[in-house]
Amino acid sequence: MSLFSWSDTSIKQKIGGLFVFLLSFMLCLIVFSVYKIKQIEKEMSVVAYIDMPLSQWMRQVEFIELEQHLRLEQYQLEKAAKNSTESQYQQFIFEKQKVKKLLDKAISLINHSLSENKVYLQPEAHQKVTHAIKRYAQKSDQFERLLDTIYKQDSFTDQERIDVEKIADELEDAQKQIIFELNQLASDDANYINQHENDLLLIGAFLVLCALLIGLGLTIYIVKVIMTRITRIKSNVDTLNTSFEQQELPINLPNHVNSKDELATLEYDINIAISRLNHERTSHKKFEQELLFLLTQDKLTGAYNRYKWDEQIKNQINLAENGEYRFSLIILDVDYFKQVNDNHGHQVGDQLLQCLVTQIQRQIRKTDLLFRIGGEEFAIIAPMLTSEQAKQLANKIKQNINDLHEKGIPKFTISLGITDYQSDDTSECIFKRADDALYKAKAQGRNCIIVA
Repeated sequence: MSLFSWSDTSIKQKIGGLFVFLLSFMLCLIVFSVYKIKQIEKEMSVVAYIDMPLSQWMRQVEFIELEQHLRLEQYQLEKAAKNSTESQYQQFIFEKQKVKKLLDKAISLINHSLSENKVYLQPEAHQKVTHAIKRYAQKSDQFERLLDTIYKQDSFTDQERIDVEKIADELEDAQKQIIFELNQLASDDANYINQHENDLLLIGAFLVLCALLIGLGLTIYIVKVIMTRITRIKSNVDTLNTSFEQQELPINLPNHVNSKDELATLEYDINIAISRLNHERTSHKKFEQELLFLLTQDKLTGAYNRYKWDEQIKNQINLAENGEYRFSLIILDVDYFKQVNDNHGHQVGDQLLQCLVTQIQRQIRKTDLLFRIGGEEFAIIAPMLTSEQAKQLANKIKQNINDLHEKGIPKFTISLGITDYQSDDTSECIFKRADDALYKAKAQGRNCIIVA
């Protein structure tokens, strides 16, 4: 699961992934701590099992050498008083063996540890200590041989005393050197251990800090992803809430989401619902338009129908009653339309009516309204025109029909009756006045205009 696809995972997987990540960091910290502790334990074992015993043994050797020196002085005094006994010599032999045993033990311990690779810290320094102990052992043998010679003699010359003191001083210097190097080893070991402890603390602190920073970053990232999803969902819900005030929902059908994120799935479902609502609204709007067309427009000619006429004539009268608004009404009829149907058929009659409406719509203004109120009878509402101005428009229409030569349609004429709004007119009154004018036009021979 890469970071780039993490945004598509479920919330449970996001939180679980963060938990696993932090747990992995903690595991790394524990493993590193165990490793460092084991390393420190190994280094401490060098100090505990090699360096400390060596220091103790060498101090025992130093103490024995000092005792031998004191016994030699006591032996000289007893010789001078002629009270010497064999016990001093026997004690010397015992201590000699003890010193040899301790030195052999020290050399054996170091050599064995080096051969078994148990010396993890400063093996070269331990090798130097071994050589120093061997040199000390040689000096100690030389010192003990001299003491052995002195113990076996009856007298103790000044030269022998000088030789004993010289070798004793050399032994002491060698011993101090060994002790110094052992102390130096112990000090270096302590420094190494302190350094490892500091490294453990620093790296542990670094890992903890990294875990906190990365964990914080991942937490912020997860929260940001979730908040982004929630914001988009809220936006879609707001869009849904305000959709009924808009012409169209500004969202299309979304692509399928291959995501386990619950919020992404919810967002997708909301988008699907909004898209379906958008489709339903579009279909409903189209249906409304079609229904409105059927309700208000004549299916054959495209002119407004009788239902629209009843609505508009009332609106025009209401406007005229409430202000300076005025309008004129033109009623027209096709002359001898029944003969057209009888002689040429109803299909030609329908085409004639369609042609008539087309020609009238070309002549009237955009503000004028054309209605089919009967079979071949039409009405024109002309806003803000007087009856004289309406007559000019009617003449224009009549002349256009007279000059018309349409293939497949026989020549025909129209008669027109005109009136304008008068005070206290009702829809029935104004229509009757215009219709009466139309009948007068027909009575006068048709293809003419009468103004009432």
